[in-house]
Amino acid sequence: MNMNLRQLRYFCHVVDSGYSISAAARALYTSQPGISRQLALLESKVGSSVFTRRGNRIVGMTETGKQVLQVARRMLNDARALQRISEGYSPEDSGRFVVGTTHTHARYVLPAVIRKFTQRYPSVQLVMRQENESRVAELVSRGEADIGVTAQPREPHTDLLGLPCYQLPRSVITRARHPLLRGGALTLERIARHPIITLDASFAGGHKVLQAFAQAGLRPSIAMSAIDADVIKAYVALGLGVAILPTICYAPARDRELRARDAKDLFEPTIACIQLRRNDYLPQYMADFIQLLAPQWTHRSVKETLETGDLPRRPVTELVAQPA
Repeated sequence: MNMNLRQLRYFCHVVDSGYSISAAARALYTSQPGISRQLALLESKVGSSVFTRRGNRIVGMTETGKQVLQVARRMLNDARALQRISEGYSPEDSGRFVVGTTHTHARYVLPAVIRKFTQRYPSVQLVMRQENESRVAELVSRGEADIGVTAQPREPHTDLLGLPCYQLPRSVITRARHPLLRGGALTLERIARHPIITLDASFAGGHKVLQAFAQAGLRPSIAMSAIDADVIKAYVALGLGVAILPTICYAPARDRELRARDAKDLFEPTIACIQLRRNDYLPQYMADFIQLLAPQWTHRSVKETLETGDLPRRPVTELVAQPA
């Protein structure tokens, strides 16, 4: 069987594009007939159809196709690992390093890490892709991102390993002289009396906030939701409501119209994780990026964890630190 990686890559892209050959062609900067031809060659070499069709339209995968997809993803990931190995032994550290993350981490946690990283590895092309946690996990699983920096997704991928790295406690963000800044203890009941602007529920931060109210039997009024902490703060400043955000999102010198009140005892903190593919090759520059972000994860400890596929037998709280 003379199967090539291009056929497998096209196959995976069609699946990831919702079985749309036209969308896959746009993503791959190639033609629809070219993809169709490669898919036909793949099916002829497999000896069976990989897609189910309704007329000329692809609507799903056959059982054979599902098995081929699993193998194809492994082969493409291995090919990428081989490429990184060759880059690691080149005269200078270079390559393309894709980090998948959410807005909160990209805006408030990663800038200092990226500044140090780019100074150390000027020949590495760093690419950041911002999505929600589930989408970032998909990008890493498919090999479209090398690592992910997010909260642990609610539906973990079995082919990924999440290294706990730091936690983000929460604060209530209000306008200056807001009633929540005065009086006695801050409670969920007091917060729920005011309109709330929250992160979208597809993000771990938004989900955890709503979950805390639900567990307390409260149904707060959600004025609006967004995927960007900066957007949320802008609408808090307009007086549309109060927000519950990671404390790191608030800086008195920058957010002069706003105030923050610690709410770490009311809302579960976000445990940030570094998402990696199991048994993947880790070039030195990736290991250094991880250690800049989470000093407790040395190159050796990350390598051993990837090889065994198991996290150290210690409480998660011992594996996390403050953001770098």
